[in-house]
Amino acid sequence: MGELATLFEIFAFIALSSLFSFGGGNGQIPVVQAQWVEPGLLSPGGFSMALAFSHLTPGPKAGFVAGVGYYLAGVPGAVVAVLGLALPTCLGAAAVSHAAATLRRLVRLVTPASGFVLAALIAAAAWGTAAPLELGAVEIITIALVAILVAWRNVNPLLLVLGAVAVGGAWSAAVHLLGP
Repeated sequence: MGELATLFEIFAFIALSSLFSFGGGNGQIPVVQAQWVEPGLLSPGGFSMALAFSHLTPGPKAGFVAGVGYYLAGVPGAVVAVLGLALPTCLGAAAVSHAAATLRRLVRLVTPASGFVLAALIAAAAWGTAAPLELGAVEIITIALVAILVAWRNVNPLLLVLGAVAVGGAWSAAVHLLGP
């Protein structure tokens, strides 16, 4: 009975900690350390060995939980640890897939308006960046003309960025040479 409780604890804790494993499982490392290493249920050497093996083998780095489960309860511990790692991901992916299929009609309905929302967000971000610069009328008119040109001619973004760098460098050089 004690081993079943341990297996359940391993499964439940790994499943819960997998919610923090964005980016490959590094979020689980301090959580597992606090749960099992610090209280002395898992030796620091065993924990380090589990981490080392997961970094030496191909696959996700969150696989170290299999080693943690193994050191805590043998092969059954490794199995329930892997299940605890995989199950929340599978359930989350299934839920997102179902929600996406359910919301497909709604997404098609709002897609035409989303371009305007994105344009407004970009404009707000641009204004938040430009406002502290205290641009004059000439700069604002130039920016508006460039925006119109980009929308009208569908200019390649790389050319736009390179052109902006060239104009900005020329403007900065002129200001430094001629003074403010």
